[in-house]
Amino acid sequence: MKRKVIFDTDTASDDTIALMMSLDFFDVIGVTIVSGNVKFEHEVKNALFTLEYLGREDVPVFLGAQRPIMGVWRTVEEVHGEKGMGRWDIPTPSKKPENKFASDAIIELSKKYCCELEVLAVSPLTNLALAYLKDPSIVNRIKKVWIMGGAFTKGNTTEIAEFNFWVDPEAAKIVINGGFNITLVPWEVTEESATITDDEWEKISALNTKRSNFFVKVNEILREYSKKVGSPGSVHPDSLTVTIAYDNTLVLGSVKKSVDVETCGKSRGAMLIDWYNLTNSETKVEIITKADSIKFKKYLIDVLSKA
Repeated sequence: MKRKVIFDTDTASDDTIALMMSLDFFDVIGVTIVSGNVKFEHEVKNALFTLEYLGREDVPVFLGAQRPIMGVWRTVEEVHGEKGMGRWDIPTPSKKPENKFASDAIIELSKKYCCELEVLAVSPLTNLALAYLKDPSIVNRIKKVWIMGGAFTKGNTTEIAEFNFWVDPEAAKIVINGGFNITLVPWEVTEESATITDDEWEKISALNTKRSNFFVKVNEILREYSKKVGSPGSVHPDSLTVTIAYDNTLVLGSVKKSVDVETCGKSRGAMLIDWYNLTNSETKVEIITKADSIKFKKYLIDVLSKA
């Protein structure tokens, strides 16, 4: 029986591929949308369209926070395209979102599937933070939270901050210190293990399936941007995180440490790791330090090979 998950997303390019993989790997009982990559209305449209494209209109979509809890933030159309799907002007989907706020849906689903529900959090953590603030006992009902977020030292949005943590550091701080069972996949690990090179891109393009064509279209600008900033190809952090959640043998190295998030000044969004257990904090998260790139890319090719 497939594990039950909520897919929490700021839907653009790689998020859509991560959603595609999640639908294959898990029983996705809900998709929750949060502010982040592009304008909120485009994120909603992208999620609804992706589900329709894959023939999964049965999966409910819940609209969540349209801004972070505090602070100034910005969208990153230069990374994902004006509407988040590369240069693809997708048609308007017929599927509609549910009439329930995402954080409320998370709370309700955690009660319905108590102690078996997992959250694939590949976006800013606003929705989950708001759910926790409304009902702190949710930590006892959610089995696992998988987070793509944070950076050791190599920020992709500021010198030190990864985008998801930078958009809503208050939410990240609340979730990470809330007592959830967390595995966290930082930016550097995804860059090292989830970069699709030119040769791999051509291999995906040559598959010429409905799914591989989707991949090429939505990630076109992501690929160009990644190369522009010095990467050898498009980076797919969300897809790697989902695959690690599905198959823990991808983890080649991890540590369990206390983590905090900086919420002030130029270092806002920075991930703080207590490497030497200086704080003696009992709240610790599993941090992935190395992942199996070969195994991840095999999973990706297998998913994209399907008609």
